[in-house]
Amino acid sequence: MKTAAKILVAAAALAAAGCTLLPKDPFPPLHPHWSDYQSRQARHYASFPGKTKETVKEGKTLSGTRVSTSLRELQLGDRYYGTAWTLVPTPPVGSPAEARLLEIASNEALKVAPGATLVNKHAVVLDGLNGLTYVIDLPQTRTRLRQQIFLVSGVLVEQSYSGPTGTETEREAGRFFDSLKLFP
Repeated sequence: MKTAAKILVAAAALAAAGCTLLPKDPFPPLHPHWSDYQSRQARHYASFPGKTKETVKEGKTLSGTRVSTSLRELQLGDRYYGTAWTLVPTPPVGSPAEARLLEIASNEALKVAPGATLVNKHAVVLDGLNGLTYVIDLPQTRTRLRQQIFLVSGVLVEQSYSGPTGTETEREAGRFFDSLKLFP
C-alpha cells in the first residue's frame, strides 16, 4: 500500500474509533518569542509576545491601606503589555460591592494621564467571573490604553495594553487579551 493510502486508512480508523485529529493551533505564532506566564498565586495565565520582566509597586487604596501590586511586563518599542495582580479584600462574587470595586478600579485608570478620556467600557465574563473591559484615549501621547480587570478569590487581576491609537484592536493585542485565563 502506498504511504498516502496508509495515512488515509489510519485517519479513518481513528475517526471510526471516536478519536479526532488535533486541530491546528488556533494562535499561530505572531512573534517568534511569545512566552507564557502562569501563577496560581496570581490567579491567572497570559501569553506575551516576548520575554517579560517582573516588578513590584507599592501603593495605597482609596481608604489608605498599603498594597503591593506585582506586575509582569513587556515593552516592545511603543507598545506595552502587562498583567498586574493585587491582593485586596474581596466582596462576595456577584454582589453590588464587587461591581463597585471594579468601577472604582476602572475610574482610577482614567487618572493615568491629564486629558485621558474613556472611549468605551463594558462588562465581560471570563471563566465564569465578572469583570470590566475599557479603552482610554491618551491624546497627549497619541496612545490608547486597553485594560480588563477581574476580582478572583481575593486578587484584583488587571491586563493592560497600550500603544499608538488604533493598535489596541490589532491582531497581536487581541491575541494577548484572548490568552488571559483565570484560576478561581
